[in-house]
Amino acid sequence: MTPTVTPAAQPITPRQSAGPVAVTPPPPGTGLTPFRWTVADYRELGQLEVFRNMRTFLLDGEIYVVAQPKPPHDTALALTEEWLRTVFHTGHHVRTQKGFDVGTRNDPGPDIAVVTGTIRDYSTRTPTAAVLIVEVSETSLSGDITAKAEKYATAGVPDYWVIDLVNRQVHIFRDPVALPEGLGATAYRTHLTFGPTDTIAPLAAPHATVAVADLLP
Repeated sequence: MTPTVTPAAQPITPRQSAGPVAVTPPPPGTGLTPFRWTVADYRELGQLEVFRNMRTFLLDGEIYVVAQPKPPHDTALALTEEWLRTVFHTGHHVRTQKGFDVGTRNDPGPDIAVVTGTIRDYSTRTPTAAVLIVEVSETSLSGDITAKAEKYATAGVPDYWVIDLVNRQVHIFRDPVALPEGLGATAYRTHLTFGPTDTIAPLAAPHATVAVADLLP
């Protein structure tokens, strides 16, 4: 199949004193240029508590605010995290809703990232590589399987799962490949979908299988 990448939803840009507000791009010909945040800027805003209790992520220099997760999201996240910790208990660290840098203008903020090493290996740095990334999707499916997939492919993540709560299935993306020269991006060549009765396994632990139903609320 030929991979395609489509834009994410309209971003939300932070206001220095009162949190995020929606911003409409300036009309053509005005001479105005949208400001693009770097990861360093983004982290500094977080330290200043601009986002308060909101969950956010950064894509292409634009800051997005994620809707507060509902119980089904939290349940699927907890079930998946619990299972992955039984699989990756040596030589890997399972990170939940923590930073993950892709270049200087992207921190997609994955729900789960399985990275090599230990917790202390990331006490002074944010990971830029992972053996598996998982997103739990209830209202964000379109962005998770397009814009975020492109970023994780660009980071060389070999195994990317999206748990689709609405349709009760798991999307698995593999085989990141560079798109045609000039696009400056990478996409996944393989996109498979599995239902509740199917079993799946991480590429990095192929003998550790789990039923899709066991990851769903």
